[in-house]
Amino acid sequence: MSPPVEEAWKMVKKIEIVPEPKKLVFTGKWFEFDGLNLPEFLSREFNIPRGSWKIVKTERSWNGLEVNGESREIAIWGDEKICHATIIQLLRQKPGHIPEVSVEENLKFSFRGYHLDIARGGVPTVETFKKILRWLFLLKYNYFAIYFEDLFPWEKHPSIGVHRGRLSREEYSEVVNYGKQLGIEVFPSLELAGHMEHILSLPEYWSFSEWHRPGEGCLDVSNEKAREFAYELLREAVEASPSKHIHIGGDETWAMGRGRSLDKTGVFEGPMLYEAHHRNMVNIVKEKGKTPILWGDMLTGMYLREEERAKWSGVVKSPIWQDVVIANWDYSPGDEKYFRGKINMFGEKKMQQIVCPGLSNWNRYYPNFKTALENMKGFLLAARAEGLPGFLLTAWGDDGEECLFSFLEPLILACMEYAEGDGRWEEKWSALTGEPMEIVEIRKAFGQPDVSETLKHVLFADFWYYRMSEAEVYSLKLSMEKLLEEKSGVNLPEDLGFIRSCIEVCLKRLKNEVKPSDFIYLANKYSKLWLSERKPHGLERIIERFWGAAGRVDSKLR
Repeated sequence: MSPPVEEAWKMVKKIEIVPEPKKLVFTGKWFEFDGLNLPEFLSREFNIPRGSWKIVKTERSWNGLEVNGESREIAIWGDEKICHATIIQLLRQKPGHIPEVSVEENLKFSFRGYHLDIARGGVPTVETFKKILRWLFLLKYNYFAIYFEDLFPWEKHPSIGVHRGRLSREEYSEVVNYGKQLGIEVFPSLELAGHMEHILSLPEYWSFSEWHRPGEGCLDVSNEKAREFAYELLREAVEASPSKHIHIGGDETWAMGRGRSLDKTGVFEGPMLYEAHHRNMVNIVKEKGKTPILWGDMLTGMYLREEERAKWSGVVKSPIWQDVVIANWDYSPGDEKYFRGKINMFGEKKMQQIVCPGLSNWNRYYPNFKTALENMKGFLLAARAEGLPGFLLTAWGDDGEECLFSFLEPLILACMEYAEGDGRWEEKWSALTGEPMEIVEIRKAFGQPDVSETLKHVLFADFWYYRMSEAEVYSLKLSMEKLLEEKSGVNLPEDLGFIRSCIEVCLKRLKNEVKPSDFIYLANKYSKLWLSERKPHGLERIIERFWGAAGRVDSKLR
Protein backbone atom coordinates (compact mmCIF):
# COMPACT_ATOMS: atom_id res chain seq x y z
CA MET A 1 0.00 0.00 0.00
CA SER A 2 1.21 3.53 -0.76
CA PRO A 3 1.62 5.98 2.14
CA PRO A 4 -1.18 8.56 2.50
CA VAL A 5 -0.55 12.09 1.26
CA GLU A 6 -0.11 13.38 4.83
CA GLU A 7 2.76 10.93 5.45
CA ALA A 8 4.38 11.82 2.12
CA TRP A 9 4.44 15.48 3.16
CA LYS A 10 5.91 14.67 6.58
CA MET A 11 8.90 13.11 4.85
CA VAL A 12 9.84 16.37 3.06
CA LYS A 13 13.60 16.87 3.30
CA LYS A 14 14.28 18.60 -0.01
CA ILE A 15 12.68 21.61 -1.62
CA GLU A 16 11.53 21.27 -5.22
CA ILE A 17 10.83 24.21 -7.52
CA VAL A 18 9.56 24.09 -11.10
CA PRO A 19 11.48 24.80 -13.17
CA GLU A 20 14.80 24.06 -11.49
CA PRO A 21 16.05 27.51 -10.44
CA LYS A 22 19.42 29.06 -11.12
CA LYS A 23 20.09 28.99 -7.39
CA LEU A 24 18.30 27.36 -4.46
CA VAL A 25 19.55 27.47 -0.86
CA PHE A 26 17.49 25.70 1.82
CA THR A 27 18.59 26.11 5.45
CA GLY A 28 16.63 23.02 6.51
CA LYS A 29 14.28 25.10 8.67
CA TRP A 30 10.50 25.11 8.36
CA PHE A 31 8.30 27.80 9.88
CA GLU A 32 4.61 27.67 10.72
CA PHE A 33 2.56 29.52 8.15
CA ASP A 34 -0.77 31.20 8.95
CA GLY A 35 -1.26 33.32 5.83
CA LEU A 36 0.25 35.89 3.50
CA ASN A 37 -0.55 39.20 1.76
CA LEU A 38 -0.71 37.70 -1.73
CA PRO A 39 -2.87 39.59 -4.25
CA GLU A 40 -6.52 38.95 -3.40
CA PHE A 41 -7.20 37.02 -6.62
CA LEU A 42 -4.35 34.56 -6.00
CA SER A 43 -5.29 34.18 -2.34
CA ARG A 44 -8.82 33.22 -3.31
CA GLU A 45 -8.04 30.97 -6.26
CA PHE A 46 -5.25 29.07 -4.53
CA ASN A 47 -6.98 29.04 -1.13
CA ILE A 48 -4.18 30.82 0.73
CA PRO A 49 -5.40 32.85 3.73
CA ARG A 50 -4.29 36.27 4.88
CA GLY A 51 -2.02 36.14 7.91
CA SER A 52 1.07 37.46 9.62
CA TRP A 53 3.51 36.77 6.75
CA LYS A 54 4.30 39.64 4.37
CA ILE A 55 5.69 39.95 0.85
CA VAL A 56 8.25 42.73 0.56
CA LYS A 57 9.40 43.95 -2.87
CA THR A 58 13.06 44.70 -3.41
CA GLU A 59 15.47 45.25 -6.31
CA ARG A 60 17.97 42.62 -7.43
CA SER A 61 19.04 40.85 -10.62
CA TRP A 62 16.91 38.15 -12.32
CA ASN A 63 13.82 36.89 -10.50
CA GLY A 64 13.90 35.54 -6.99
CA LEU A 65 12.77 35.46 -3.40
CA GLU A 66 14.13 35.02 0.10
CA VAL A 67 12.12 33.66 3.04
CA ASN A 68 13.05 35.08 6.43
CA GLY A 69 11.48 33.08 9.22
CA GLU A 70 12.46 35.44 12.00
CA SER A 71 10.81 38.53 10.48
CA ARG A 72 8.06 36.50 8.77
CA GLU A 73 8.83 38.27 5.51
CA ILE A 74 9.33 37.07 1.96
CA ALA A 75 11.46 39.41 -0.11
CA ILE A 76 10.77 39.16 -3.85
CA TRP A 77 12.38 40.75 -6.91
CA GLY A 78 11.89 40.63 -10.68
CA ASP A 79 8.72 39.23 -12.26
CA GLU A 80 6.04 39.20 -9.56
CA LYS A 81 4.01 36.45 -11.24
CA ILE A 82 6.98 34.11 -11.26
CA CYS A 83 7.75 34.93 -7.62
CA HIS A 84 4.15 34.39 -6.56
CA ALA A 85 4.07 31.02 -8.36
CA THR A 86 7.24 29.96 -6.56
CA ILE A 87 5.78 30.97 -3.19
CA ILE A 88 2.68 28.87 -3.84
CA GLN A 89 4.89 25.94 -4.87
CA LEU A 90 6.75 26.23 -1.55
CA LEU A 91 3.50 26.27 0.42
CA ARG A 92 2.33 23.07 -1.27
CA GLN A 93 5.28 21.01 -0.09
CA LYS A 94 4.39 20.92 3.60
CA PRO A 95 0.92 22.31 4.32
CA GLY A 96 0.82 24.82 7.13
CA HIS A 97 4.55 25.51 6.83
CA ILE A 98 7.00 27.45 4.69
CA PRO A 99 10.69 26.62 4.22
CA GLU A 100 13.50 29.09 4.82
CA VAL A 101 14.96 29.39 1.33
CA SER A 102 16.71 31.74 -1.04
CA VAL A 103 15.82 31.32 -4.73
CA GLU A 104 17.12 32.89 -7.95
CA GLU A 105 15.40 32.19 -11.27
CA ASN A 106 16.39 33.15 -14.81
CA LEU A 107 13.99 31.74 -17.42
CA LYS A 108 15.45 31.32 -20.90
CA PHE A 109 12.27 31.40 -22.99
CA SER A 110 10.06 34.49 -23.18
CA PHE A 111 7.23 32.50 -24.81
CA ARG A 112 6.17 29.53 -22.64
CA GLY A 113 2.90 28.20 -24.00
CA TYR A 114 0.40 25.36 -23.90
CA HIS A 115 -1.96 24.60 -26.81
CA LEU A 116 -5.10 22.56 -26.11
CA ASP A 117 -7.33 21.03 -28.79
CA ILE A 118 -11.00 21.24 -27.77
CA ALA A 119 -12.42 20.61 -31.25
CA ARG A 120 -12.26 16.82 -31.54
CA GLY A 121 -14.85 15.90 -28.93
CA GLY A 122 -13.96 17.09 -25.43
CA VAL A 123 -14.81 20.71 -24.58
CA PRO A 124 -13.68 21.68 -21.07
CA THR A 125 -16.15 23.33 -18.75
CA VAL A 126 -15.24 26.86 -17.67
CA GLU A 127 -14.17 25.48 -14.29
CA THR A 128 -11.85 23.00 -16.02
CA PHE A 129 -10.36 25.80 -18.10
CA LYS A 130 -9.69 27.67 -14.86
CA LYS A 131 -8.10 24.60 -13.29
CA ILE A 132 -5.80 24.25 -16.31
CA LEU A 133 -4.89 27.94 -16.13
CA ARG A 134 -4.05 27.67 -12.41
CA TRP A 135 -1.75 24.75 -13.16
CA LEU A 136 -0.09 26.68 -15.99
CA PHE A 137 0.42 29.69 -13.71
CA LEU A 138 1.93 27.53 -10.99
CA LEU A 139 4.41 26.07 -13.50
CA LYS A 140 5.22 29.53 -14.94
CA TYR A 141 3.66 29.26 -18.38
CA ASN A 142 2.56 32.59 -19.79
CA TYR A 143 0.53 31.64 -22.89
CA PHE A 144 -2.47 29.38 -23.43
CA ALA A 145 -3.87 28.68 -26.91
CA ILE A 146 -7.33 27.19 -27.38
CA TYR A 147 -7.66 25.21 -30.61
CA PHE A 148 -11.21 25.83 -31.82
CA GLU A 149 -11.82 24.73 -35.43
CA ASP A 150 -15.63 25.30 -35.47
CA LEU A 151 -16.09 25.94 -31.74
CA PHE A 152 -15.12 29.61 -31.55
CA PRO A 153 -18.13 31.75 -30.48
CA TRP A 154 -18.82 33.32 -33.87
CA GLU A 155 -22.02 35.36 -33.67
CA LYS A 156 -22.35 36.18 -37.38
CA HIS A 157 -22.53 32.47 -38.27
CA PRO A 158 -24.55 30.93 -35.43
CA SER A 159 -24.99 27.51 -37.11
CA ILE A 160 -21.26 26.77 -36.85
CA GLY A 161 -20.40 24.50 -33.92
CA VAL A 162 -24.01 24.02 -32.81
CA HIS A 163 -24.60 20.76 -30.88
CA ARG A 164 -20.84 20.28 -30.49
CA GLY A 165 -20.36 22.25 -27.28
CA ARG A 166 -18.91 25.43 -28.76
CA LEU A 167 -18.05 28.14 -26.29
CA SER A 168 -20.44 31.03 -25.82
CA ARG A 169 -19.02 34.55 -26.03
CA GLU A 170 -19.52 34.83 -22.25
CA GLU A 171 -17.62 31.59 -21.56
CA TYR A 172 -14.75 32.66 -23.81
CA SER A 173 -14.51 36.07 -22.14
CA GLU A 174 -14.53 34.50 -18.69
CA VAL A 175 -11.66 32.16 -19.58
CA VAL A 176 -9.65 34.95 -21.25
CA ASN A 177 -10.11 37.30 -18.28
CA TYR A 178 -9.24 34.58 -15.79
CA GLY A 179 -5.99 33.94 -17.64
CA LYS A 180 -5.24 37.67 -17.71
CA GLN A 181 -5.47 37.87 -13.92
CA LEU A 182 -2.90 35.07 -13.75
CA GLY A 183 -0.58 36.79 -16.22
CA ILE A 184 -1.38 34.25 -18.93
CA GLU A 185 -2.36 35.43 -22.40
CA VAL A 186 -5.21 33.27 -23.70
CA PHE A 187 -5.44 33.40 -27.49
CA PRO A 188 -7.45 31.58 -30.18
CA SER A 189 -5.94 28.94 -32.44
CA LEU A 190 -8.02 28.90 -35.62
CA GLU A 191 -8.15 26.86 -38.84
CA LEU A 192 -9.18 28.90 -41.89
CA ALA A 193 -7.54 26.96 -44.72
CA GLY A 194 -7.34 23.28 -43.70
CA HIS A 195 -8.99 21.27 -40.90
CA MET A 196 -12.31 23.00 -41.64
CA GLU A 197 -14.29 19.78 -42.05
CA HIS A 198 -16.82 20.52 -39.31
CA ILE A 199 -17.63 23.86 -40.97
CA LEU A 200 -17.48 22.77 -44.62
CA SER A 201 -19.66 19.73 -43.91
CA LEU A 202 -22.59 22.03 -43.09
CA PRO A 203 -24.81 22.23 -46.22
CA GLU A 204 -24.64 26.03 -46.39
CA TYR A 205 -20.85 25.87 -46.77
CA TRP A 206 -20.42 22.82 -49.05
CA SER A 207 -19.61 25.01 -52.03
CA PHE A 208 -16.58 26.44 -50.21
CA SER A 209 -14.81 23.08 -50.03
CA GLU A 210 -11.73 22.49 -52.18
CA TRP A 211 -12.42 18.79 -52.29
CA HIS A 212 -15.72 17.45 -53.57
CA ARG A 213 -15.95 15.61 -50.25
CA PRO A 214 -16.16 18.41 -47.61
CA GLY A 215 -14.96 16.04 -44.88
CA GLU A 216 -11.41 16.46 -46.22
CA GLY A 217 -11.52 19.91 -44.65
CA CYS A 218 -9.62 22.12 -47.10
CA LEU A 219 -11.06 25.48 -48.17
CA ASP A 220 -11.23 26.31 -51.88
CA VAL A 221 -9.22 29.52 -51.72
CA SER A 222 -9.56 30.02 -55.48
CA ASN A 223 -13.23 30.81 -54.70
CA GLU A 224 -13.60 34.49 -53.79
CA LYS A 225 -16.73 33.86 -51.69
CA ALA A 226 -14.91 31.10 -49.77
CA ARG A 227 -11.97 33.39 -49.08
CA GLU A 228 -14.21 36.23 -47.90
CA PHE A 229 -16.04 33.79 -45.65
CA ALA A 230 -12.73 32.83 -43.99
CA TYR A 231 -11.71 36.47 -43.64
CA GLU A 232 -15.04 37.33 -42.03
CA LEU A 233 -14.54 34.55 -39.47
CA LEU A 234 -11.01 35.77 -38.79
CA ARG A 235 -12.03 39.42 -38.37
CA GLU A 236 -14.72 38.48 -35.85
CA ALA A 237 -12.27 36.31 -33.88
CA VAL A 238 -9.68 39.11 -33.87
CA GLU A 239 -12.26 41.62 -32.64
CA ALA A 240 -13.48 39.27 -29.90
CA SER A 241 -9.98 38.43 -28.63
CA PRO A 242 -8.03 40.95 -26.54
CA SER A 243 -4.87 38.85 -26.92
CA LYS A 244 -1.76 40.10 -28.67
CA HIS A 245 -1.45 36.84 -30.62
CA ILE A 246 -3.85 35.18 -33.07
CA HIS A 247 -3.02 31.71 -34.39
CA ILE A 248 -4.31 31.49 -37.97
CA GLY A 249 -3.54 27.77 -38.46
CA GLY A 250 -2.30 26.82 -41.92
CA ASP A 251 -1.13 23.24 -41.33
CA GLU A 252 -1.66 20.11 -43.42
CA THR A 253 -3.39 21.83 -46.35
CA TRP A 254 -2.33 18.97 -48.61
CA ALA A 255 -5.46 19.11 -50.76
CA MET A 256 -5.06 22.80 -51.57
CA GLY A 257 -4.82 23.25 -55.34
CA ARG A 258 -5.90 19.69 -56.06
CA GLY A 259 -9.69 19.88 -56.19
CA ARG A 260 -12.05 22.53 -57.50
CA SER A 261 -9.19 25.00 -57.95
CA LEU A 262 -7.42 22.48 -60.19
CA ASP A 263 -10.62 21.91 -62.16
CA LYS A 264 -10.68 25.62 -63.06
CA THR A 265 -7.20 25.87 -64.57
CA GLY A 266 -5.87 22.37 -65.04
CA VAL A 267 -2.67 23.60 -63.37
CA PHE A 268 -1.55 22.80 -59.79
CA GLU A 269 -1.16 26.12 -57.98
CA GLY A 270 -1.31 24.99 -54.33
CA PRO A 271 1.74 26.90 -53.03
CA MET A 272 0.72 30.13 -54.77
CA LEU A 273 -2.86 29.87 -53.48
CA TYR A 274 -1.58 29.15 -49.98
CA GLU A 275 0.76 32.14 -49.93
CA ALA A 276 -1.88 34.53 -51.29
CA HIS A 277 -4.61 33.39 -48.87
CA HIS A 278 -2.36 33.54 -45.84
CA ARG A 279 -0.93 36.89 -46.93
CA ASN A 280 -4.43 38.31 -46.61
CA MET A 281 -4.99 36.70 -43.21
CA VAL A 282 -1.63 37.90 -41.90
CA ASN A 283 -2.53 41.44 -42.94
CA ILE A 284 -5.96 41.25 -41.26
CA VAL A 285 -4.28 40.32 -37.99
CA LYS A 286 -1.52 42.92 -38.32
CA GLU A 287 -3.99 45.71 -39.14
CA LYS A 288 -5.37 45.29 -35.61
CA GLY A 289 -1.90 45.57 -34.06
CA LYS A 290 -1.71 41.87 -33.28
CA THR A 291 0.88 39.20 -34.05
CA PRO A 292 -0.09 36.25 -36.27
CA ILE A 293 1.12 32.73 -35.51
CA LEU A 294 1.25 30.12 -38.28
CA TRP A 295 2.01 26.39 -38.28
CA GLY A 296 5.29 25.93 -40.14
CA ASP A 297 4.91 22.61 -41.97
CA MET A 298 3.53 23.91 -45.26
CA LEU A 299 6.13 26.69 -45.51
CA THR A 300 8.76 24.07 -46.29
CA GLY A 301 6.57 21.09 -47.21
CA MET A 302 8.46 19.17 -44.52
CA TYR A 303 5.91 16.37 -44.17
CA LEU A 304 5.21 15.86 -47.86
CA ARG A 305 6.73 13.29 -50.21
CA GLU A 306 10.04 14.41 -51.68
CA GLU A 307 8.62 15.34 -55.08
CA GLU A 308 5.80 17.27 -53.42
CA ARG A 309 8.14 18.96 -50.97
CA ALA A 310 10.05 20.58 -53.81
CA LYS A 311 6.87 22.32 -55.01
CA TRP A 312 6.24 23.83 -51.56
CA SER A 313 9.79 24.58 -50.44
CA GLY A 314 9.77 28.07 -51.93
CA VAL A 315 6.80 29.27 -49.86
CA VAL A 316 9.02 30.04 -46.88
CA LYS A 317 10.90 32.65 -48.93
CA SER A 318 7.88 34.95 -49.14
CA PRO A 319 8.41 38.28 -47.32
CA ILE A 320 4.90 38.00 -45.82
CA TRP A 321 6.24 35.71 -43.06
CA GLN A 322 8.59 38.42 -41.81
CA ASP A 323 6.16 39.49 -39.08
CA VAL A 324 4.78 36.03 -38.30
CA VAL A 325 5.62 33.70 -35.43
CA ILE A 326 6.26 30.29 -37.02
CA ALA A 327 5.02 27.35 -34.94
CA ASN A 328 7.33 24.46 -35.84
CA TRP A 329 5.64 21.19 -34.84
CA ASP A 330 7.13 17.71 -34.67
CA TYR A 331 5.95 14.94 -32.34
CA SER A 332 8.54 12.25 -33.04
CA PRO A 333 10.98 10.94 -30.38
CA GLY A 334 14.09 12.48 -31.94
CA ASP A 335 17.29 13.62 -30.28
CA GLU A 336 18.72 17.13 -30.05
CA LYS A 337 20.68 16.78 -33.32
CA TYR A 338 17.56 15.74 -35.24
CA PHE A 339 15.54 18.67 -33.92
CA ARG A 340 18.27 21.21 -34.57
CA GLY A 341 18.01 20.11 -38.19
CA LYS A 342 14.25 20.72 -38.15
CA ILE A 343 14.74 24.15 -36.58
CA ASN A 344 17.27 25.20 -39.21
CA MET A 345 14.96 24.33 -42.11
CA PHE A 346 13.56 27.86 -41.86
CA GLY A 347 16.85 29.50 -42.77
CA GLU A 348 16.95 33.23 -42.09
CA LYS A 349 13.52 33.02 -40.44
CA LYS A 350 14.80 30.59 -37.83
CA MET A 351 14.62 33.06 -34.96
CA GLN A 352 10.94 33.79 -35.67
CA GLN A 353 9.90 30.30 -34.65
CA ILE A 354 8.68 28.64 -31.51
CA VAL A 355 9.04 24.87 -31.20
CA CYS A 356 5.93 22.77 -30.68
CA PRO A 357 6.45 19.37 -29.04
CA GLY A 358 3.45 17.11 -28.44
CA LEU A 359 2.00 15.07 -25.59
CA SER A 360 1.23 11.92 -27.66
CA ASN A 361 -2.25 11.86 -26.13
CA TRP A 362 -4.29 11.75 -29.33
CA ASN A 363 -6.10 8.58 -30.43
CA ARG A 364 -5.30 7.08 -27.03
CA TYR A 365 -6.93 6.71 -23.64
CA TYR A 366 -3.61 7.47 -21.94
CA PRO A 367 -0.56 9.40 -23.20
CA ASN A 368 2.48 7.60 -24.52
CA PHE A 369 4.87 8.94 -21.87
CA LYS A 370 7.95 7.46 -23.54
CA THR A 371 7.39 9.19 -26.86
CA ALA A 372 6.15 12.44 -25.30
CA LEU A 373 9.09 12.76 -22.92
CA GLU A 374 11.69 11.94 -25.58
CA ASN A 375 10.04 14.38 -27.99
CA MET A 376 9.92 17.20 -25.44
CA LYS A 377 13.48 16.62 -24.28
CA GLY A 378 15.01 16.55 -27.76
CA PHE A 379 13.00 19.46 -29.18
CA LEU A 380 13.43 21.74 -26.16
CA LEU A 381 17.14 21.06 -25.77
CA ALA A 382 17.53 21.95 -29.44
CA ALA A 383 15.50 25.13 -28.98
CA ARG A 384 17.70 26.13 -26.05
CA ALA A 385 20.87 25.44 -28.02
CA GLU A 386 19.63 27.47 -31.00
CA GLY A 387 18.55 30.39 -28.78
CA LEU A 388 14.90 30.38 -29.89
CA PRO A 389 12.37 32.62 -28.12
CA GLY A 390 9.99 29.94 -26.89
CA PHE A 391 7.82 26.87 -27.16
CA LEU A 392 4.15 25.89 -27.47
CA LEU A 393 3.39 22.46 -26.02
CA THR A 394 0.54 20.79 -27.95
CA ALA A 395 -2.20 18.41 -26.80
CA TRP A 396 -4.39 17.05 -29.60
CA GLY A 397 -7.65 15.12 -29.55
CA ASP A 398 -7.85 13.12 -32.77
CA ASP A 399 -10.59 10.45 -32.79
CA GLY A 400 -12.71 11.80 -29.96
CA GLU A 401 -10.27 13.19 -27.40
CA GLU A 402 -10.62 10.14 -25.14
CA CYS A 403 -7.53 11.00 -23.09
CA LEU A 404 -8.64 12.85 -19.97
CA PHE A 405 -7.13 16.28 -19.36
CA SER A 406 -6.07 15.17 -15.88
CA PHE A 407 -3.62 12.67 -17.43
CA LEU A 408 -1.76 15.53 -19.12
CA GLU A 409 -0.88 17.47 -15.97
CA PRO A 410 2.39 15.68 -15.11
CA LEU A 411 3.58 15.97 -18.71
CA ILE A 412 2.84 19.71 -18.73
CA LEU A 413 5.12 19.95 -15.69
CA ALA A 414 7.75 17.78 -17.39
CA CYS A 415 7.73 20.07 -20.43
CA MET A 416 8.52 23.13 -18.34
CA GLU A 417 11.25 21.23 -16.55
CA TYR A 418 12.87 20.16 -19.83
CA ALA A 419 12.51 23.67 -21.23
CA GLU A 420 13.83 25.67 -18.30
CA GLY A 421 15.19 23.23 -15.73
CA ASP A 422 17.12 19.99 -15.55
CA GLY A 423 14.41 17.57 -16.72
CA ARG A 424 13.91 15.99 -13.30
CA TRP A 425 10.12 16.09 -13.23
CA GLU A 426 9.00 13.06 -11.21
CA GLU A 427 10.08 14.31 -7.77
CA LYS A 428 8.70 17.75 -8.56
CA TRP A 429 5.29 16.38 -9.49
CA SER A 430 5.26 14.45 -6.22
CA ALA A 431 6.31 17.53 -4.25
CA LEU A 432 3.66 19.84 -5.73
CA THR A 433 0.78 17.35 -5.60
CA GLY A 434 1.67 15.32 -2.51
CA GLU A 435 1.39 12.18 -4.63
CA PRO A 436 3.62 9.32 -3.40
CA MET A 437 6.39 8.25 -5.77
CA GLU A 438 4.83 4.81 -5.95
CA ILE A 439 1.87 6.29 -7.81
CA VAL A 440 4.14 8.46 -9.96
CA GLU A 441 5.86 5.26 -11.12
CA ILE A 442 2.47 3.78 -12.00
CA ARG A 443 1.70 6.87 -14.10
CA LYS A 444 4.91 6.24 -16.01
CA ALA A 445 4.25 2.51 -16.32
CA PHE A 446 0.79 3.11 -17.79
CA GLY A 447 2.46 5.48 -20.28
CA GLN A 448 4.81 2.87 -21.70
CA PRO A 449 4.01 1.92 -25.32
CA ASP A 450 2.97 -1.66 -24.53
CA VAL A 451 0.05 -0.15 -22.58
CA SER A 452 -0.69 3.28 -24.05
CA GLU A 453 -0.35 2.17 -27.68
CA THR A 454 -2.25 -1.11 -27.37
CA LEU A 455 -5.04 -0.32 -24.91
CA LYS A 456 -7.56 0.99 -27.43
CA HIS A 457 -6.84 -1.69 -30.02
CA VAL A 458 -7.24 -4.57 -27.59
CA LEU A 459 -10.27 -3.14 -25.80
CA PHE A 460 -12.30 -2.79 -28.97
CA ALA A 461 -10.74 -5.69 -30.92
CA ASP A 462 -10.10 -3.67 -34.06
CA PHE A 463 -8.28 -4.61 -37.25
CA TRP A 464 -4.89 -4.03 -35.60
CA TYR A 465 -5.80 -6.45 -32.82
CA TYR A 466 -6.71 -9.25 -35.20
CA ARG A 467 -3.46 -8.83 -37.08
CA MET A 468 -1.45 -9.65 -33.96
CA SER A 469 0.43 -12.94 -34.11
CA GLU A 470 0.06 -15.57 -31.39
CA ALA A 471 3.53 -14.65 -30.16
CA GLU A 472 2.57 -10.97 -29.92
CA VAL A 473 -0.64 -11.80 -28.05
CA TYR A 474 1.29 -14.00 -25.62
CA SER A 475 3.95 -11.34 -25.06
CA LEU A 476 1.37 -8.60 -24.45
CA LYS A 477 -0.53 -10.88 -22.07
CA LEU A 478 2.61 -11.49 -20.01
CA SER A 479 3.44 -7.78 -19.98
CA MET A 480 -0.01 -6.76 -18.73
CA GLU A 481 -0.11 -9.55 -16.14
CA LYS A 482 3.26 -8.45 -14.79
CA LEU A 483 2.17 -4.79 -14.65
CA LEU A 484 -1.04 -5.56 -12.76
CA GLU A 485 0.75 -7.88 -10.36
CA GLU A 486 3.47 -5.33 -9.58
CA LYS A 487 0.99 -2.49 -9.08
CA SER A 488 -1.68 -4.42 -7.20
CA GLY A 489 -2.83 -3.12 -3.83
CA VAL A 490 -2.00 0.52 -4.62
CA ASN A 491 -4.83 2.95 -3.92
CA LEU A 492 -5.02 4.95 -7.17
CA PRO A 493 -6.75 8.24 -8.01
CA GLU A 494 -10.04 7.64 -9.80
CA ASP A 495 -8.71 8.48 -13.28
CA LEU A 496 -5.71 6.14 -12.97
CA GLY A 497 -8.06 3.53 -11.52
CA PHE A 498 -10.00 3.66 -14.78
CA ILE A 499 -6.84 2.88 -16.77
CA ARG A 500 -6.07 -0.04 -14.47
CA SER A 501 -9.61 -1.32 -15.08
CA CYS A 502 -9.03 -0.98 -18.83
CA ILE A 503 -5.87 -3.08 -18.56
CA GLU A 504 -7.78 -5.71 -16.60
CA VAL A 505 -10.43 -5.89 -19.34
CA CYS A 506 -7.71 -6.04 -22.00
CA LEU A 507 -6.20 -9.00 -20.18
CA LYS A 508 -9.59 -10.71 -20.14
CA ARG A 509 -9.84 -10.09 -23.88
CA LEU A 510 -6.42 -11.63 -24.47
CA LYS A 511 -7.47 -14.67 -22.43
CA ASN A 512 -10.86 -14.93 -24.21
CA GLU A 513 -12.64 -14.33 -20.88
CA VAL A 514 -14.15 -10.89 -21.53
CA LYS A 515 -17.87 -10.31 -20.84
CA PRO A 516 -20.35 -7.63 -22.01
CA SER A 517 -20.64 -6.37 -18.42
CA ASP A 518 -16.93 -5.49 -18.44
CA PHE A 519 -17.52 -2.85 -21.10
CA ILE A 520 -20.68 -1.50 -19.47
CA TYR A 521 -18.68 -1.04 -16.27
CA LEU A 522 -15.95 0.86 -18.16
CA ALA A 523 -18.53 3.00 -19.96
CA ASN A 524 -20.15 4.08 -16.71
CA LYS A 525 -16.81 4.76 -15.05
CA TYR A 526 -15.52 6.75 -18.01
CA SER A 527 -18.72 8.80 -18.32
CA LYS A 528 -18.33 10.00 -14.76
CA LEU A 529 -14.72 11.04 -15.39
CA TRP A 530 -15.56 12.80 -18.67
CA LEU A 531 -18.39 14.80 -17.10
CA SER A 532 -16.19 15.81 -14.17
CA GLU A 533 -14.08 17.95 -16.52
CA ARG A 534 -16.01 18.44 -19.79
CA LYS A 535 -19.29 19.37 -21.37
CA PRO A 536 -21.39 16.34 -22.36
CA HIS A 537 -21.01 16.97 -26.11
CA GLY A 538 -18.94 14.24 -27.74
CA LEU A 539 -19.29 11.74 -24.91
CA GLU A 540 -21.87 9.77 -26.89
CA ARG A 541 -19.22 8.94 -29.49
CA ILE A 542 -16.96 7.35 -26.87
CA ILE A 543 -19.73 5.55 -25.00
CA GLU A 544 -20.95 3.99 -28.24
CA ARG A 545 -17.60 2.24 -28.54
CA PHE A 546 -17.90 0.58 -25.14
CA TRP A 547 -21.51 -0.44 -25.66
CA GLY A 548 -20.71 -1.57 -29.20
CA ALA A 549 -17.93 -3.78 -27.85
CA ALA A 550 -20.35 -5.20 -25.28
CA GLY A 551 -22.85 -5.99 -28.02
CA ARG A 552 -20.28 -7.71 -30.20
CA VAL A 553 -19.09 -9.87 -27.32
CA ASP A 554 -22.68 -10.69 -26.37
CA SER A 555 -23.44 -11.67 -29.97
CA LYS A 556 -20.19 -13.63 -30.17
CA LEU A 557 -19.10 -11.57 -33.15
CA ARG A 558 -15.68 -10.70 -31.68
